Amino acid sequence: MTQWSRLVFEGHESLYRDAFIGTSVRASTQAYPVLTGIYGLLGGLTHDVRALVVFSALTGAVGVVGAAVWIGRTLSPKAGLWAGVLISVLPEHVAWSTSAYNVILPHTLLVWALVVRGRWAYLLCAVAVSMRAETILLAPLAGVGGLAGGLTGLGVLVMMGIEFPQIGPTSLAFDINWPMVVYLGPAVLLLAVAGLRSPGGWKLLMIAVWVHAVGSAFDDYGSRHAVLGGVALCGLVAGSRAVWVPVLAAVGLIVATFDRVSEWNAPDDGSIAEAAKTMGAPPISTCTEVTEEPHVPGQALPSHARFFRGELAEECVMWGEEFWHRSWSSRGLMDRAQRMRVLYTLEPVGALFPKNGGPARMYYRLEKRW
Repeated sequence: MTQWSRLVFEGHESLYRDAFIGTSVRASTQAYPVLTGIYGLLGGLTHDVRALVVFSALTGAVGVVGAAVWIGRTLSPKAGLWAGVLISVLPEHVAWSTSAYNVILPHTLLVWALVVRGRWAYLLCAVAVSMRAETILLAPLAGVGGLAGGLTGLGVLVMMGIEFPQIGPTSLAFDINWPMVVYLGPAVLLLAVAGLRSPGGWKLLMIAVWVHAVGSAFDDYGSRHAVLGGVALCGLVAGSRAVWVPVLAAVGLIVATFDRVSEWNAPDDGSIAEAAKTMGAPPISTCTEVTEEPHVPGQALPSHARFFRGELAEECVMWGEEFWHRSWSSRGLMDRAQRMRVLYTLEPVGALFPKNGGPARMYYRLEKRW
């Protein structure tokens, strides 16, 4: 998936790149000290930032092996082998295996905790949670050892002085995120229903449901939170008694992964500018613009969540899309734009071409689907 000419480190991922090159990074939930420490050690071996991608790719490969072993024990050795094939071409697993962001490493640790359980699960979950706090909600899947390890990892973060400003009375977002099952993976994974008859199939389904449920609680829920759910669905597909089911799923996932390759850190291809060239100026005077981001105190534009929840009384509300909303990156803007398209019908009402030569911005009027 990686195209070196497109490689960028954006958003919070740039903090991990900074740790790799030896820059001091303040400890926070955007830059977990355990992971910045690992990247700092890696930076002592090489100064080539591509090493971060290679490290993540190797970590993702280890995660695929772990998932195959886990599914093999849960269902059957044959299902484990097919699960390994499917997860190898699960678009989001592949994509996050190219990112230095704190996704694929804690995910891999959690998967192996599901394999080994017991004392080793305690250690693996403790390290995983110390790199990504919300993993505490998935650690119990690895048993009592996983739960205890998760609590230990959370305690380590508290002792390090890490604060969690994202947690608050307004941060729960089930109402906005429950329909976003697409974060679990491409639609071809609906074939998972064919594996429900296999022993252990319902267990994997419940894991996928749980991953989606706890992920939906986050106001900025995205595919990065749902990787384990997609892996569980791949396992369920792999457990089907009919061999054509995993074969068809593999073909669908391969097609989806090649689509993701074209979107991976993709530059402006001019498609929005082409579609917008016949549009007039957006109705700024009569419409209120919202952002696809969750509510952030002090942000210039109100969050779309306020409109969805009826807190904006304006008759016309619009949202602007730029090329990076169609480009996959660790910033998760594609996930946010996908949420907008699921929650609302989008009616083009205008376009803006910045005088400084910036990217074209297409504006849509929003109407809630439900």
